[in-house]
Amino acid sequence: MKTIFVFLVALLFALFFGCQENSITEPVMNDTGAEFTLTTPTIDKDIVNYYPGSIKLEGMIYDPSHRLNSYAEIMGMVRYRLQTVTLVPKQKAIKVGFYVNAELKSNCPHQHCPWKVINTAEEVLYASSAIQSVYFLEKSFRVRNTCCAPLNLVLKFQIDEKAVALVSMSLKKAPDIVPNVY
Repeated sequence: MKTIFVFLVALLFALFFGCQENSITEPVMNDTGAEFTLTTPTIDKDIVNYYPGSIKLEGMIYDPSHRLNSYAEIMGMVRYRLQTVTLVPKQKAIKVGFYVNAELKSNCPHQHCPWKVINTAEEVLYASSAIQSVYFLEKSFRVRNTCCAPLNLVLKFQIDEKAVALVSMSLKKAPDIVPNVY
């Protein structure tokens, strides 16, 4: 019985000290000293099949949650799906679906993990005239893991019957969702 107890204590110490070097709750450090780096998120093949079109998101975006001239780096992808539908005779509409998967990194010292945007949206665009073939649509997606203020990623698209193009992207402060308590 004493041998089993000593073995279990030794195993416990080995696990305890072996897990101290790289804890799963500690950020991963690389050679440059940065806590994390942005990577292009991977996407499931079912999502690729359902949303066949893609738009790459990359670059710098103004960050309104921090001091002047503060920017966040974005890396990711917008997948989209277009369908032309006929609602009533001679009334056509375009049904567009979006899947956004992106990571953002700001220069905030309080940021310990990348901000993430993983969300879907769907919209039906109705033709207002027989000759209208181009639509503009603005969609807002919540950014998770922000450090100093809630933010939305706002994407503006130009849409026609065959393609979707990204016109602009920006970060905007989101309204506070905590209800007032009296």
